[in-house]
Amino acid sequence: MNEELITIKEAAARYGVSYDRLRRAAWDGRLETRGTGHARLVPPSEVERFLQAGRGKEAPELPLLRRQDGPLGRIMTVAILKGGTAKTTTTMNLGAAFAERGLRVLLIDNDHQCSLTRTLGIEPAELDPAHTLYGAMQTYMNSRKATLSDVIMSTKSGVDLVPAHIRLSRTDKELQLTSRREYVLQQLLAPVAPLYDIVLIDTMPTNNNLVFNALVAAHEVLIPLEPEPIAIEALALTLDEVQEVRDTGLNPGLRIAGVLLTQVDIRLVVHRDLMDNIRSDFGTELPVFETFIRRSPRFPESQARKQSIFQYDAAGAGATAYRALAEEISRGWQ
Repeated sequence: MNEELITIKEAAARYGVSYDRLRRAAWDGRLETRGTGHARLVPPSEVERFLQAGRGKEAPELPLLRRQDGPLGRIMTVAILKGGTAKTTTTMNLGAAFAERGLRVLLIDNDHQCSLTRTLGIEPAELDPAHTLYGAMQTYMNSRKATLSDVIMSTKSGVDLVPAHIRLSRTDKELQLTSRREYVLQQLLAPVAPLYDIVLIDTMPTNNNLVFNALVAAHEVLIPLEPEPIAIEALALTLDEVQEVRDTGLNPGLRIAGVLLTQVDIRLVVHRDLMDNIRSDFGTELPVFETFIRRSPRFPESQARKQSIFQYDAAGAGATAYRALAEEISRGWQ
């Protein structure tokens, strides 16, 4: 016989736990449920599994993602035309989540603010500009030689990195004077991407040639979105830019992997309402990840220590959420 299904509120009462605890676990994928929104149902055995797992302090040991014919060679750009949406946090920790699953990961810091580079424990001011993304782009624009492999660095977070340099701020204007300027990053990645399973490109919150390059080079785009009214406007602008890349023929196959809700405070009514609205308004035409990332002091704490969330708090809710996101994304590749 099929196991009974109960509501999350009924499960909380039956097992004597907080309703909010179970609801948050359902939202970020730690508790498997059926249905959506307020109609989520869960079998009692799944609640028992979740509660039992929560008693442990160690991070879960997950199976490796399968690689059938060598590296996957996926390229994903993390982009939205707004700051403060956890683009860098997501690029770093999603990359670390994939690395934990046995994939070879390359991160590219495509932002002259160099936040990703610093977060991974590398000080841009101490780097030779020639050994950064800036240098590789300069070499290609001057000689059409792809030298990205020469600037790749390993990190303690288990991912490789193409670091940024503040001089990238000059590159946008220089690209404007370069023929086939939209394809520079694509050409740099051509010999490198096949060596990796996933390449993640961090971008700045600006509509410029560097961001356009990142969209042209990618197979797919991940859009991190905080549940705030002003962020919806930024989402619309980002979707327009993606459509422009498609319509102009620069990258007609560019797909949206999904919208990732970030910096969520489930206690706030405005966040809960906007999350439901985004899922209902965009869910049929625009993929919205079931996984979401809650606001947590663990993220800035880990970044202050130059660590991924997996190094800093491997068994915590933040690492759990990014594991769930990596799993959700990888299902779309199969």
